[in-house]
Amino acid sequence: MEIARRTDIGHVRDLNEDSTGLLQTKTGSVVAVLADGMGGHRAGDVASQRAVKEVTEYLQKKQLDVSTDQKRDHVLRAVGKANEVVFKLASQDDSLKGMGTTILAAIVDKKEVVLAHVGDSRAYMLHKNKLYPLTKDHTYVNVLKDHGQITEEEARVHPQRNMLIRAVGTNKVVEVDLIDTMWGKNDIMLMCSDGLTSMVSEKEIEHTLKDITLSIDEKADQLIRMALDAGGKDNVSIILIKHTNSVTIKIY
Repeated sequence: MEIARRTDIGHVRDLNEDSTGLLQTKTGSVVAVLADGMGGHRAGDVASQRAVKEVTEYLQKKQLDVSTDQKRDHVLRAVGKANEVVFKLASQDDSLKGMGTTILAAIVDKKEVVLAHVGDSRAYMLHKNKLYPLTKDHTYVNVLKDHGQITEEEARVHPQRNMLIRAVGTNKVVEVDLIDTMWGKNDIMLMCSDGLTSMVSEKEIEHTLKDITLSIDEKADQLIRMALDAGGKDNVSIILIKHTNSVTIKIY
């Protein structure tokens, strides 16, 4: 596997409330976590950092060379632990009240990707030069779109497009989407905060990821640059993981 991880504060925000984490296990699995925090001053920063910490620490203690169902259970429990901790912190400290975060937590090995998802950060898979979404946004606007009340174009510019209907840490219990998919040589998984997808179209992302002249490292830099050139109105974070059919894991 080849992995590239990037984050940028963007052109508008005073604070980067995104957090990412990577963990490599002895059995050759990789744990990748991405979170986009929300809340009052610094609260979003606290929420995302703590969620990433709790998920990585929980999964670090688990045997990940296991069945798909066991991996699904591991990531579900890891996100549940993160939700419990972030909710407790917000309940005990008035300055952190109302904070929460999105979460993407993936267990990745040569065979498959097992992913837990809450919020509007997204995961995609580039397979045979076509980009496929792995996640579905947990937003009010997405509910409207699913019910045919607004179009895709209207959703992109809707004033409430960032209103989450699910987040880690805002309630005692969180509903988590679990996704698993097989993957193979030259497939690329992208995990990203909405600082990328709100600035760069899926077609542009697909074009960058399938560009054979760019290394995985250069693709990561290019995606960040595109988000910034389009306005950089939010923090932008990405994790790219390429399947190389090798036991060696390179992190850039």
